Amino acid sequence: MAAVLAVAGCDKERHGPAPQAAVAPDQLAGVRRASEASIRGSARNPDSVRFRGIQVWPQAIRNQFAVCGQASVFGPASATYVLFVAVVTRDDGAEDPDRRLLVEARVGSTVTEATRVYVDTLARCFEGGGPQPLRPERAVPVPPVPDDMRAVLAAQPVPAALPAPAASAPAARAPAVAAQAVATRQPAVASAASVYTIVMRHGGNIHRSPQGAIIRVEPRGKELRVFGEAPGGWLLIGETEASGWVHRSMVERR
Repeated sequence: MAAVLAVAGCDKERHGPAPQAAVAPDQLAGVRRASEASIRGSARNPDSVRFRGIQVWPQAIRNQFAVCGQASVFGPASATYVLFVAVVTRDDGAEDPDRRLLVEARVGSTVTEATRVYVDTLARCFEGGGPQPLRPERAVPVPPVPDDMRAVLAAQPVPAALPAPAASAPAARAPAVAAQAVATRQPAVASAASVYTIVMRHGGNIHRSPQGAIIRVEPRGKELRVFGEAPGGWLLIGETEASGWVHRSMVERR
């Protein structure tokens, strides 16, 4: 993942709301310096950190900027560059000049951080990116919640049944009872005739279960098959077999 992200670019095709008012070049230079200083400070060998391909993107939220680029943070002997995204917030009211720029930097130096940086790149590395400010008359959107949250969180794809070992009569009843309990918790799965194809609308998270832990990120345009559905708009997807869950809002039906 880190090797792929090292050469990935910012997603410039997405469009957000109207950009911020023009920012003076010296202010953008200060934002860039603050992000570089933050990344150097978190490296084991700050003096050996090198940067390339840096761009500063004003975000949708006022006085917030995304600094996107590549950095070599593995020491002077390494020629490997990985993506980074630093979110810089300018506080013009701060009395201390050193605290006017608040930086939250993320460097894809590990597999876990590389995945997070990839998601941040898609969400922030363009003008007007990041969280969108809500209009005063607009209510905060509520994410879809399944009717039976406990059943959805407990649901997992049912593994193939294994032959039950020889046991006494009371113990032989246990597999049947367990199977009945799993069937009660499992969301309705589509039949073979109702399996259909979807395409990722943009880069999106794939979950272990509906609203569960993120297990991977699928890129925009990836074709996947839908093997089942769960309440709240969740789809059980995969290529040749079910391998995770994605929300319906992230895909388009082919």
